[in-house]
Amino acid sequence: MAMISIIVPIYNEEKTIQDFIYNLYQLHNIQQHEVIFVDGGSKDNTLLILQKLSYFGYNYYTSDKKGRANQMNFGVSVSKGDILWFVHADSILQEDVISKILSCPTEVGCLKIRFCPNSFSMKINSLVSKLRASITNIVFGDQGLFMKRFVFEQIGGYKDMPIMEDYRISEDLTAYGYKITVINSFITTSARRYKGKKFRTMYQMQKFQRMYRQGVPVEKIAEQYKDVR
Repeated sequence: MAMISIIVPIYNEEKTIQDFIYNLYQLHNIQQHEVIFVDGGSKDNTLLILQKLSYFGYNYYTSDKKGRANQMNFGVSVSKGDILWFVHADSILQEDVISKILSCPTEVGCLKIRFCPNSFSMKINSLVSKLRASITNIVFGDQGLFMKRFVFEQIGGYKDMPIMEDYRISEDLTAYGYKITVINSFITTSARRYKGKKFRTMYQMQKFQRMYRQGVPVEKIAEQYKDVR
């Protein structure tokens, strides 16, 4: 059986990381795979929680270079798996997801996203995310992107960017001819950033994607993104 390296970039995740770990270690056959947390300089109790729960058997590190792209690249550099799976720490996963990943017919895939709470507007957002992945081959980090190790190495990993690193790696995968398969397993993520401003936030996310496609420097997009979060 191929081994999966589950790589989780973290930063100030004290509100979600304990529940995430409990959920993660309920996945079928999780003990046959490896879990790697890479911290980006958390200033809350994230690392204390990781230390307290380290009996689960995961590994955790602190990346010298900040930013989610650098954290994920670092995680890959210390990993051993044949398949690399990138997951956010506010995710909830279904118990049979590992078998679904292992049986994916293509070298690259992602999960079907849904939000909590799963309001009507969030269901629309979930559908848009699935269609975007299926039609345009563009996947974002909260969709649980995974790929064979040789693919990651071939495309050069994540580019050192403060934002839009997921969009860029999707473009790189497309450029090398890899199709992203949306597997039949849900990844549930928090809708906290949409709270009280769903449609405004959705509009802003689309705006940032458009700015990126138009060649606006990612540093400028990142500055505007801080104001939305």
